This record gives sequence, C-alpha cells and structure tokens, in this order.
Amino acid sequence: MMSNSYKPSPLDLSDIKLTPGQELLVDKLAENAHNVWAKDRIKQGWTYGIQQDLKSKRNPRLVPYVLLDERTKKSNRDSLREAIRTMIGYGYNIEPSDQEGGQVVERVSIDKVRFFRVERTYAVKTGKWYFEFEAVTGGDMRVGWARPGCKPDVELGTDKLAFVFDGYRGHCLNIGSRLFGRCWHVGDVVGCMINMEDKSMIFTLNGEILITTKGSELCFTDFETEDGFIPVCSLGLAQVGRMNLGKDASTFKYYTTCGLQEGFEPFAVNMNREVTMWFSKRLPTFVNVPKDHNHIAVRQKRILVKFGC
Repeated sequence: MMSNSYKPSPLDLSDIKLTPGQELLVDKLAENAHNVWAKDRIKQGWTYGIQQDLKSKRNPRLVPYVLLDERTKKSNRDSLREAIRTMIGYGYNIEPSDQEGGQVVERVSIDKVRFFRVERTYAVKTGKWYFEFEAVTGGDMRVGWARPGCKPDVELGTDKLAFVFDGYRGHCLNIGSRLFGRCWHVGDVVGCMINMEDKSMIFTLNGEILITTKGSELCFTDFETEDGFIPVCSLGLAQVGRMNLGKDASTFKYYTTCGLQEGFEPFAVNMNREVTMWFSKRLPTFVNVPKDHNHIAVRQKRILVKFGC
C-alpha cells in the first residue's frame, strides 16, 4: 500500500488460460499491431536501418512481422495475451475459430442450436440435486443448470442465467468461458450436481469429479438462488444427447459414485410422471411485405357466413 492509501488490486487472472484458438488470435493481433506501428513510423519519415538511429529516423524493426526477432515478437504477444485474458476475466466471450491439427473447425451458428430445458415450475430452490447427460455423439453440446427465465435465443453460458459445461471444448461458461475439466468423447456421461444450500455446482465425467484450473472441484459458487434452477442442455447441428433426470434412479450410470455418497438426490425423485421438457430454437423474425414487391401481394378477402335453421 502506498503512503497515500492507494493499493493496486488488479483483476485475478490466475485461472484464465487461453485456448489454442485464442492463442492464434493473439498471434494475429500481434502481427496487426506491428503493421499498424510500422505504417505510422513510415508516415513519419522513418526507414529501415541495421541499428536504431533516432536522429536519422532509422529502425531495425521496420521489417515484415515474420522477420522480427523473437524477443520483440514475444513482448508483443505477451501484452496482447494479457489484454485478451483481462477481457475474458470481465466476462467477455472471445471465441475465434477453433484450430485443431491446422484445420479450422467451424462454430455452429446459434440458428442451428437446439435448447432443451425443464418446465420452470420444477425449479429447485433448496436441497442438493443430481442428473446425468450422455454425450451420445460427443460433439458441440452444453449441459448444466439455468434460471427459469433463460431465453431460447441466447446461447447457453453467454449470459448470467445459465451455468453450463461445454465438454466439446473443455470449458465452463457463465457470462464468458474458462478452461475446465477435460473434453468428452462419444458416449461419455456428465453428472450435474447443484447444492442450493452452499450455492455451488459440481460436474463429473464418467464418475470422476472435474477440477478447475485452481484445483477446486467447485465449478461455480456464490450464485443467487432466489429464482431456483432447472436442468438445461443445448445441442449443435446433428448432435445427440440424452438427459436422465432420475425418475428411476437405477437408470443412472454414475450416481452411486459421487451423487449418492455426497447426499445429492435425483432431480426427478418421487415424481409419478415424466418431467415436462421444453424444446426451443432461435425465434424466427418476421418482416412486413413491401407494397411494391414483385412476387408477393397481400389482399384483403371478405368471408361471408350465412346462418340458417
């Protein structure tokens, strides 16, 4: 603390690790930043020189980015990496095209994502609850808990209403994403647990508790519980998942491994009928037909109804 009582308190970024796609973005931003700097210097009359000469306006870094020395490139990347980590820390979701094996993996459009959620009247506000989700195809899907007011046209985890695990990328999401656990494979089963008493959520994969980058088994903590929570999941294009809410607890695959021994109950315990589920996709947008449209015309038509004995 300074003598004037000023105590710097920067955002804690220790648990934020960039994905390979985000690291690629760092490289692109670093190259662009170098080109912006170089263009500005050239406009000011600077030219290339083997050694820097302020008087003659010569600079050895006025070369294409690929020819820069590694120390300079590292310095550029480090500063931009911190900027991206800070943005993620403040809740912004920065998701460039994922890179795996040098190939670009196209992100699924929100228009092609399907959402499933339990009817809001089943929202739990007290207790400890468990359900399972089987990633049948192992692709782009998300699963977890959400407040009853979650919207069908907002991707799960991008707002404050949903707390989900994305096993396709190994992230947990709520107003942004963080590295969490590990990626799932075809047929893997996710256990989703919520403790409304101590305000925490735990996720398991095939019976093994997933851990945060800080080594904690608590994926989400200190959330508001007033509105309650319901199970939710989203499926990308051509993906298949199975949500088991535990109406028959014997159908769970890993409940006894973690859920039962920790005092969690099946979400649908003691229910006499299947839990009502809502299916939704992004809502369509309608526009008025222009009066001078070449192919479509809107006409009023009267319908006469005759009543008689």
